[in-house]
Amino acid sequence: MNPEPRRSGSAIAQLSSWLAVHLSDSGRTVAEVADELGVSEETVRSWLAGHRPGDEDGAFAHLDTPAKLGGWLRARIADSGCSVRQIAETTENVSRVTIYYWIRGEYLPKPPTGDAPDRFDQLLSNPRLGLSLRERVELDEVRRRLTGTSLNAEKPVADWASRALPADDRAFFGRNQEQRRLDRLLREHRRGRSVVVAALTGIGGVGKTALAVHWARSRAVKARFVDGCLYVNLNGYADLPPTDPHQALAGLLEQLGVDPEAVPDDPDALAARYQEALRGKRMLIVLDNAHAEPQVRPLIPTEPDCLVLITSRSQLDGLRATHSGAVHLPLDTLSGAEAASLLRGLLGRPIANDAEADEIAAFADACGRLPLAIHIAAANHRTHHARTASVGDYARMLTENRLGRLNVGPTDPSTSVAVVFDRSYRHLSAPAQRTYRLLGLHPGLDLSPALATSLTGMSADDTAAALMELTRASLLTKSLEGRYSLHDLLREHATALAERTDSEAERRKAMRRLLDHYTHTACPAAAMIRPSIDELAIPLGVPSPGTAPESLTEREAARAWFQAEHAGMAAVVLRQPAGELDVQVWQSGWALSGFYYVRGHMRDQVVLQLAALGAAERIGDSAAQVHSHRVLAWSYTGLGRFEDSRAHLLRALRLAVAAEDRIAQAATHHGLANLAALQGHHGAALEHSQWFLELSSSQGSRIGVSRALNAVGWYHAQLGEYKEAIEYCERALDACQAVESDLRPHLEAAVLDSLGFIHHRLGRYERARSCYDLALARVREAGSRRGEGEVLSSLGELHLSAGDPDAAREALQEALGILTDIGHAGAADLRRRLADL
Repeated sequence: MNPEPRRSGSAIAQLSSWLAVHLSDSGRTVAEVADELGVSEETVRSWLAGHRPGDEDGAFAHLDTPAKLGGWLRARIADSGCSVRQIAETTENVSRVTIYYWIRGEYLPKPPTGDAPDRFDQLLSNPRLGLSLRERVELDEVRRRLTGTSLNAEKPVADWASRALPADDRAFFGRNQEQRRLDRLLREHRRGRSVVVAALTGIGGVGKTALAVHWARSRAVKARFVDGCLYVNLNGYADLPPTDPHQALAGLLEQLGVDPEAVPDDPDALAARYQEALRGKRMLIVLDNAHAEPQVRPLIPTEPDCLVLITSRSQLDGLRATHSGAVHLPLDTLSGAEAASLLRGLLGRPIANDAEADEIAAFADACGRLPLAIHIAAANHRTHHARTASVGDYARMLTENRLGRLNVGPTDPSTSVAVVFDRSYRHLSAPAQRTYRLLGLHPGLDLSPALATSLTGMSADDTAAALMELTRASLLTKSLEGRYSLHDLLREHATALAERTDSEAERRKAMRRLLDHYTHTACPAAAMIRPSIDELAIPLGVPSPGTAPESLTEREAARAWFQAEHAGMAAVVLRQPAGELDVQVWQSGWALSGFYYVRGHMRDQVVLQLAALGAAERIGDSAAQVHSHRVLAWSYTGLGRFEDSRAHLLRALRLAVAAEDRIAQAATHHGLANLAALQGHHGAALEHSQWFLELSSSQGSRIGVSRALNAVGWYHAQLGEYKEAIEYCERALDACQAVESDLRPHLEAAVLDSLGFIHHRLGRYERARSCYDLALARVREAGSRRGEGEVLSSLGELHLSAGDPDAAREALQEALGILTDIGHAGAADLRRRLADL
C-alpha cells in the first residue's frame, strides 16, 4: 500500500485528498481505514469532509525539535537492519547526504504546495522502514508542526488583533516542554473542557513574560482565538503600586473598543460591562506581572471561549480554590542545554564559535541559568569585554561578583537582577523578609523546616508561615520531600541583604543556633548508626535560646537524617571563621565522623576533620584533638596515605598518654594495628591489638573488648596461627552478645568476616561462605558501604578458590563499584584482580 495523495490548496484539503486517493486505490472501506489508523469511523469521515483533524498528542508528540525527529529517524533506520546507504538507494530522489542532513536535524523541508509528494514523503513511504499509514500521517504532522505548516492549526485571520500585547522577543529560545504544556491546555480548552485560567509562575527574571508573549503569538493561539488578544501589565512587582483591578478593567475595555467616556465608574457596573463586551468572543487575555489573587479575579471572563494567561511571581494558589479550571504552570530556570544555546545566540556566532563548550556552560552557570541574567551578561560582554576578555575569563569575573555585574546601568533598573529580586523582597511581610535574609546564611543546597526554625529562632508555626509565604512568592522552592532551597542568585541576594540589614551579632546568633541544632541532633544520632570505639561522651551543654533540635529515636531515622543533612552540616562547619564557634565546629566534626566512616566518605572526612582539629587545638581540648587525629589517620589509611596516617596516630597516642585516657589509648593502638597490617607488619599489628585488648578490658569496655578479641584473632590468622585465631574470634563473637542489640550487627559483621577468612585458609569453603554470607547481611543491616565492599571482595576470592570464576567476577565487580565510589585505596588492587580474571 503506497498511495500518493493529491495535495490541494489548504492543509485540510490536502489530508482529505490524501485519504480519498487511498480509499480509491486500495478499495478499502472507511471502517477498514479507521481500524488501520486507530481512530473512529466518524473521525475518518470528518477528515474526508474537510474538517480539522483531531489534535491528540500521538506517539510522536515528544519530537518537538528537528534534532529529535532526526534522532528518531536514525533509530528507525537502525531498527530496520538497513544502512543509510541502503535506504537511500531504495528511495526515489533521496540521496544518502540528504538523509544524513535530516537525521542530524538539518534542512528539514516544508511540505510541498504542489501535487507530487516530496523527498521526505518518499522516505517515509519506503517499505523498509515499515511505517504504518497512521505513523506516516503523524510523522507528516510532526514535520508540519516543526516547519510552521501544521494540519492541526486553523488558518489565523490576517488581521489578528494583538492590541497591547508586547512584541515577541526575537532572541527567545527553548522552553519546548513548557510550550507543549500550554499547547495541551489550548487543546483542552478547544474541546470545551474547564480550563479557563493558566498561571505561569516563577522567580523574577525567569522569563515568564517572554514565554507568555511568544506563545500568545503562536499560530495555534491565533487560530483558536480569532477575536485577538488583550494584554495588561498589572505591575505586581514594579516600583509603582500594583495596578488596581478597576483601572485594569477600564484599560481592557478600551482595548475592546469601548469609548472611554462610556466606561462606568461604579466597580460592579464596570465588571458587568467588561463581561458583556467579551460575550460571544474567542479571545486570549494576558494578565502580566500579577501580584495577588484579588487583583486578577475581576479580570477573569465568564465567557467559556476565552482563556486567561497570567504571569506572576506569586503562585496564586487561591485561584484554584475559586476557579476549578485554574492551572498552575511553574517555570524553572533553563536547562543546561537551553541556557547554552540562548547564550550562544546572544553572544553572536563570531564570539560563540571561539569559545569552548565548557566555557559557554560556565558562563551560563555563572548566570544561574536565569534568562534575564544571561541576557544582561551577554550584552555586557559584547559591549564592554569582547575585545579584552574571553568567554571563559568573563565567566570567572561573573562568579566573583555576580549580582554586582548582572546589571546594565543605573538608567535602566529593569535590567538589573538585584533590582528585580529587590522588588519581590519588598512585597514580603517582615517575618518572611527576615527569614529570607537568614536563609541566605545557610550554604547548603537545601534545608528542612526544623533547621529553618532554629536558624530563625522563631516558633515552628511562625517559621512554617514564613516559608510558605516565600514559596508562594517563588523566592523559595519546596521539594517533594518537604525541603526548601534557594536559587544560587537568590541566596547571594539574601546574603547581601542580611549583611546590610542585620548586625554582625544577629548573624552570629543565627549561625550559633544553626550549629547547635546540628550538634544536638547529630551527636545522639551518631551513637545509633555506629558503635563508638572509645565510648566518648561529648558534653554538649545547653543549646542557644531559640534552637529546636530534632529528637531521633530509631536507627533508620538517624541514618535518613544524616543522609539528608550531612552535606549542609559540613558546609556550615567549613565556612566558620576561627574563634567564637570553635566548640560547635569540633563537635560537628565528631558527630559526622561516624556517618562518614559507615558511608566511606574519606576525602570529605579529611577536609572536615582538619577543620575540627584546628578548632580543638584553639580551645585546648586534648580529648577532642585525639579524636580528630585518629579519624584523620583512618581516612588517610583508607586513601593509601600511610605516612600521614602514622603521624596522626602517634600524635593521638602521645596526647592520650599525657591525659591518662586509657580508652583513647586503646582506640589509637587499634588504628596502629590496622596501619601496620596494611604495610605487611603483622607481628607489630598483633602487638598493638594485644595492647588494645588489655586497655579495653581494664576499662570494662564491652565494645572495645569485642573489637580487640577479633583484632587479635585476625592477626593470628595473618601469621598462620589458625587455632589461636579461631579461639579469639569465637570469644569475640560471644562478646558481641553482651553489647546492646542496636550496635551488634556492625561488630558481628567484623568477626564473621574474620572467621570466613580463617575457614577459607583452612580449605573449609562451605563454612567460609556461610560466614561471609552472614557478614554481608550484617554490614548491610549496619549500613556500612565500606564493610560491604570489603566482605564482597573476600567473598570473590573465596569463589575463585572454590573454582567458580563467574561468581567470583560478579562479587568482585560489585565490590569494585562500592570501593571506587567511596574512594577506597583497595579499589586499585581489585581492578587489577578483575583484569587478571
